[in-house]
Amino acid sequence: MRMLGRTWRRVIWVTVAVAGFAALLALGLFSGSVAGCERAGTEAAPELRCAFEVAAPRQEVWTAFVETEVPRSYYFDTVLQAELEAGGRWRFVTEDRGRLLAAGEIVELEPPARLEMTFAAADLEDAPSRLAVGLEAVDGGTRVEVTHGAFAGETATFRRFRRAHPLALSAMKSVLETGRLPLRARIYTAIFKPGMKWATVRAAPWEERRPAPPG
Repeated sequence: MRMLGRTWRRVIWVTVAVAGFAALLALGLFSGSVAGCERAGTEAAPELRCAFEVAAPRQEVWTAFVETEVPRSYYFDTVLQAELEAGGRWRFVTEDRGRLLAAGEIVELEPPARLEMTFAAADLEDAPSRLAVGLEAVDGGTRVEVTHGAFAGETATFRRFRRAHPLALSAMKSVLETGRLPLRARIYTAIFKPGMKWATVRAAPWEERRPAPPG
């Protein structure tokens, strides 16, 4: 009976989310992202490439990408938990740390210039993809380049983040430049955030790796 209740809550949330998504499309709130992403790569191995500039110092932009244990207003108030080193684990969880959204391993870390990691959405069955962030200091701020690739075709992950990246990156740019979350980000957060506890998977406790004892 409890399982049936959870199933119905998920169905209701998905129905509401789809209706809200359609309303946002009708209102044009998903168009004109200031941090647009272009499709690149090939048909068999597509990539998403997002390039834009932020009127903020590179260190501040870097912090926006890698700061841990702090809810991100521009991405549904999710929290990054990570071991910030090559080979370290990372994951996104809900604000209460109870549900897992995505996870992977850090491949490369060069503060404050480059971050590369494997990426797997917790609720999808796709093989891990590869996400890279590059930051370059320019006059008046920082140039950001985000590349999401290593997809095995137009996977569910590719289709989801073709829309999600421009929304989240545009919201991040607004927060860094103005300190405010744009209207459309507040709207889609209000629509989608409540249902994440039903549409995602439970997060195991996050335990920091302890250094090996001296030999």
